[in-house]
Amino acid sequence: MMQFNLYLTEASEEKLTHLEHAEDHVINDGMEGFAHAYHNLEDVKDQVNGKKNKTKIATKYDGSPSIVFGHHPETGAFFVASKSVFNKDPKLNYTPEDIEKNHGHAPGLVQKLKQALEHLPKVTPKTGVYQGDVMHSGIKSKDNPHGDVVNEGGKYHFKPNTLTYSTPHSSAEGKKVATSKFGVAVHTAYEGNTLVGMKAQYGADLSHFHKHPDVHVISTVDDVHKADLNTNQSHTYEHHMAQAKQAFNSTDKKHYGAIEGHQEHLKTYINKTVRDGTKPSVQGYAEHLRDRHLKDIAKVKTAKAVGTKTDKMQEDLAHVNKHSDKFQKILDMHHHLQAAKDQLVHSLSAKPKFEHSIPAPGSTKITGGKPAKPEGFVVIRNNRPTKFVDRAEFSRANFASRPR
Repeated sequence: MMQFNLYLTEASEEKLTHLEHAEDHVINDGMEGFAHAYHNLEDVKDQVNGKKNKTKIATKYDGSPSIVFGHHPETGAFFVASKSVFNKDPKLNYTPEDIEKNHGHAPGLVQKLKQALEHLPKVTPKTGVYQGDVMHSGIKSKDNPHGDVVNEGGKYHFKPNTLTYSTPHSSAEGKKVATSKFGVAVHTAYEGNTLVGMKAQYGADLSHFHKHPDVHVISTVDDVHKADLNTNQSHTYEHHMAQAKQAFNSTDKKHYGAIEGHQEHLKTYINKTVRDGTKPSVQGYAEHLRDRHLKDIAKVKTAKAVGTKTDKMQEDLAHVNKHSDKFQKILDMHHHLQAAKDQLVHSLSAKPKFEHSIPAPGSTKITGGKPAKPEGFVVIRNNRPTKFVDRAEFSRANFASRPR
């Protein structure tokens, strides 16, 4: 049996290629992934309880599209781009003509990028590259024909993606919305002397940004002192953390190898259970895996290909059956980490900067929807970001909004 306190150290999670849910770290990278998730959770709990540490907690905004902008580190020229800017062949936009050329196939993206190109130079520091999510285009008017903010009931409302954001006219954010023509939530700064060599610094410091009435810059890093982990939430959190540690202590290091090659399938299956409102299980995963294989088999035509894929299906299902106890331990850790994380998300969501709601499915009206928590939070420990989202609420709503 592994001694929890002696072993719990962090290591590089090399498979982490994008923003992951805290509980998914144990699937991505086994023991080291569990350690990273555990430390993230404990750091957030400590901050909510008034203890200081170096971990940053940023609000996750449900904006669209995600854009990269700033002054090119080698030329100093201002550009805007989609988040593919760091690809081998980036599409940088210095002029409206560049935007038409590079993105003319996507009119909505063209409009947002043109607005960004027009307005963001008014507030962006003369050096540096940043990334953020477009939140709104201001209130529609004669000189702002593309405005998408709704003024209703003494509040301003905007819906860049799944969530509707609302704020009273008199609030600090409402006063910024009232004059703005472009709203952006900036979450990442990039540092480096070349574009290709830039490194991300999550939880961007926006103190060097200029102020301009045309641009509503939303800082994602907020003080969490208003959060309140109540007695029931605290007890629930500690219960699930104890259960997660118990599962961890009873899992030998070599047992994590049982899910090697199954990580992406497992996470896809877990997303399916979020969408369906069911609880992940080894049997459910085996059925999901079988269905995936059957779909692949149906795509091939030759008897040889069918036989090869059928053999692979039987091999994978036999492996899951043989190591069902090890898969169950991983799912147990995942479940308890997620349940503990949810208590922190509930606490952090108690006093948000904006009001949030989710419009009824199929509704064209962005106001009057079901009240909701913020999309979630990004916890940045040692400059490694981790997603804290209430999957039962936001992720399910997000899945529901996507075409099947």
